[in-house]
Amino acid sequence: MATKISTELLIMILNNVQSIQDLHSSLLVNRIWCKVTIPILWELPLGQECCTDNKKLRKKALCIRTYISCMDAQARTLLIQNGFYLSLSPPRVTFDYPSFTHKLRTDNLVYFISIYSPQISPLQITGPGRYNNNNEISITKSRILFHEICKLIINRCSFLEYFKLAKVPGEFRNSDLIGSILKLPSAPEVFRKLESLTLKIRDELIYSLYKSLKLICENILNMDLEFNSHDQLLPEFISVQKRLENLSITSSYFLNCNSLLWAIISQRETLKILRLKFLNFCHFWGKLSPIGEFISLQELYIDDCCEFNLDCQLLASSFTRLNRFHFRNKYGTPQEFIIKILETANINLKNIYLDLYPTITSDTFSAILNYCTKVTKLTLYNLSFEQVIAIFNNNFNELRVFSFDCIEEGFDANKLLCQMDEKILEILKMERGYLVLIV
Repeated sequence: MATKISTELLIMILNNVQSIQDLHSSLLVNRIWCKVTIPILWELPLGQECCTDNKKLRKKALCIRTYISCMDAQARTLLIQNGFYLSLSPPRVTFDYPSFTHKLRTDNLVYFISIYSPQISPLQITGPGRYNNNNEISITKSRILFHEICKLIINRCSFLEYFKLAKVPGEFRNSDLIGSILKLPSAPEVFRKLESLTLKIRDELIYSLYKSLKLICENILNMDLEFNSHDQLLPEFISVQKRLENLSITSSYFLNCNSLLWAIISQRETLKILRLKFLNFCHFWGKLSPIGEFISLQELYIDDCCEFNLDCQLLASSFTRLNRFHFRNKYGTPQEFIIKILETANINLKNIYLDLYPTITSDTFSAILNYCTKVTKLTLYNLSFEQVIAIFNNNFNELRVFSFDCIEEGFDANKLLCQMDEKILEILKMERGYLVLIV
């Protein structure tokens, strides 16, 4: 007699299936398998990164047709009145498909709309900034369809766990279609359980979203944000979070980020990964007093930030438990800030990446040798020949991967290999480590 699998166990199994083809096959097993698989499949179209295979993209875009079939009579009437032909989307569906959409990427939705209905694509421009009459009609249709599908999903699904707003054409933003999503009566409850948020639009309209989300969402785990304003709403939105673990912030124009940095500091008990890009630290005011320890922060990435002042050393002394430190800067090297991080994190640091302009200073290099003796992966750019040799002569017993480039002209990799201690190379070989030369 065949052994029956409980529904709970079957859900756990199918949630870990990576192959879409296998999930489609599971639909055919029996009614129970079909009922369990459908919600899993319908989280994917608007929640995954789009592939580059046109055939697969067109197949995924058919979800638009199904969403239209799920619309009520009022929404379908609105589409018909605006010139949509709904013969391929009859109002008969087996499942309530929009209720399974717990991951919503607006860039996917816009793209699928353009594929499903090429004649109403919002991306077809006939001239520099101008549209012909047909294109203006197409843009209007796209806006209507976009709004109705968003409204359908928000009204039908019980919650959203992931929301990404990116690569939305200006015609959608200017008409405040995005802002209208959070004005729907059911939106507060749907967004309340949001765990991952990505906002990649740099204009003023995005701040109406911050204002609304601040009142709804306080348990977001992952944030990936871009901004280009001094607006206080973003720092306030970050500060109200209670479980924030992964935060990525990209600015533009190197804005003064004092309030933003204090919002980040307010999350020092929960943050595990922090990524900062194009921030200006010059006006950061730490009051020259201890900031407090980032007790959970494991990974810190800083790319092309500028103007690190004295108070930033207080911030650096808070990163006591860093496991991974990534710093890249082409606008000058904040030597004291970097050294303080290396000194504070000390032997906890296992992975270090430094790409500094114009070179890694002798003091910074000495800090690596003295404080980071437990490092397992080391990537250093703009080294001198003597510094490369010093790495191999140092007591890095746990080093497994060393990547570097050398600033000296005529650098001879063969000469370097000959000068390396044979015992060190033997240890690396025995423990299955790797030596990476970038020359």
